[in-house]
Amino acid sequence: MIALFIMCLFVYGVIGAIAFFRLNRKKALYWSDIASPVLIIALWVAITSTGYGHQSLSHIVEVPIVLLVSLVLLYIRTFLLDKINKKWRVNSFSILGLSLLCVFLIRAFMPYIPE
Repeated sequence: MIALFIMCLFVYGVIGAIAFFRLNRKKALYWSDIASPVLIIALWVAITSTGYGHQSLSHIVEVPIVLLVSLVLLYIRTFLLDKINKKWRVNSFSILGLSLLCVFLIRAFMPYIPE
């Protein structure tokens, strides 16, 4: 399980590298952008350990799904939202909040999503 999380973090870093470089170049890279995948995994582990949602090892697939949603949100923030709204810090924290909300939603509704 730890190997899966490390592999997911590595893939997140590779795919998100373009967005990270672009944000760093315009000085809009904040800790919430960098810590997002770690916080998502930590929140998922904390929620799972409390017993929230359906308990099954097959739901480990929730982590890559939420990380992909977080990557999409990161790219939306980098290439769209930052051009519309110049408050980069607010954009960064709002994307982190949406990503953490997705953890709760995926955890709650994963058993009901059809395969």
